[in-house]
Amino acid sequence: MPDNWEDLLGGWESLRQGYPAGDQDETVRDCARRLDETASAAGAVSGSGPQGDLVLFWTLGLLHVAPYVAFGNPGPGVEDEVVAVLRRAARRDEGQSCEHAWHPHDVEVDDVLEYLPEDLLLSSPVEEVLDGLLPEDLLSTYYLDELEDEETEPANLSGPEILARWQCPRTAPGFARAALDYLGATVR
Repeated sequence: MPDNWEDLLGGWESLRQGYPAGDQDETVRDCARRLDETASAAGAVSGSGPQGDLVLFWTLGLLHVAPYVAFGNPGPGVEDEVVAVLRRAARRDEGQSCEHAWHPHDVEVDDVLEYLPEDLLLSSPVEEVLDGLLPEDLLSTYYLDELEDEETEPANLSGPEILARWQCPRTAPGFARAALDYLGATVR
């Protein structure tokens, strides 16, 4: 994640909560620009690694500011710019498949927005030994509470298996699609 991720998150959170500091539209445009640049730099490589991790970070940022874009009276062109960038990000996994039955974007968007600081930490590789991690170390109970069947993913996953879902190349495009849905837009 960028060194100033806490400042970025603070700006996104204040915008989402309706108490923005600074230029609201510039905050949104900056995040969209960075996602577009990072996704372009990552090119066809959409897997984990520095560029893929940053794609997920900026995608989560746009998801976080989506309520402002949808309901907060953004300036001319802001919503169009965000939708265009999210569409490109959502198409990053076209034609790709994985063996995962569950991804972090499979929960309600409002739950993701509520717990974004924790989620951002999971969007970057953990530089620790993963063997001792438990699911509750990596997932807030809101993920587990949404499940009706405790035999399904993610309830039956180990900590490293949950982290693998966060680092899956399909996670960032899934969150981009969730943000588009929140905005009432489609991938096209």
